[in-house]
Amino acid sequence: MTEKDSSPTASTKKALSSSPIISFLRKRHIGVPLLGLAILGFIAMFMMSQDPTHLPNASNEPDPLASDRPEVAAFSVKSADGDTFELSAHKGKVILVSFWSSECTTCVVELPAFTELMKRYQKEGLEILSINLDPVETGSKVAKEMWSKNSFPFEAFLDPNRVVAKAFQIETVPSGFVIDRSGRLAFNSYGANDWLAPETAQLIEDLLMEQP
Repeated sequence: MTEKDSSPTASTKKALSSSPIISFLRKRHIGVPLLGLAILGFIAMFMMSQDPTHLPNASNEPDPLASDRPEVAAFSVKSADGDTFELSAHKGKVILVSFWSSECTTCVVELPAFTELMKRYQKEGLEILSINLDPVETGSKVAKEMWSKNSFPFEAFLDPNRVVAKAFQIETVPSGFVIDRSGRLAFNSYGANDWLAPETAQLIEDLLMEQP
């Protein structure tokens, strides 16, 4: 397979040179350097639109089974700081939901991986929903201590009565789920998962490429 040439073609250059903005610059006798910068700007925008390198692991192939994904029932949880997360208010985002407890060492180890995912994909529409399942006093205390020490770029939410956990049929922690932009369940992981693996990156990036 030959590598696609992403440079503008002659027809593209001709279209750029005859654009209304370029014509305006010429009529106003704008200097050649500024005209060159304008053309370079058009070329840069063209190349960015043709080469979505911001999601390098995406397969760029639509999931033929996307319409079969089950709808996730509406739910809400409160954070250790009293903020509320309502699923319905975040439709249009790809949401990674992680259930954890303070007694689970693997759960705690996964938190930095979610931080890395946020750094990579937050601007593309990824949200991390971290839900602690400890009793309310323990969960709130542990969450505040851990977040103050690590400055995770997402909040810690609490589900002490395991209402949301039951809806997701949680039997073990950690357990993770990825909800697509349309509010449907696209992926689940009961137990530990390598969230930074190439396969997981492709799954997340493919979901980020989808339109709700």
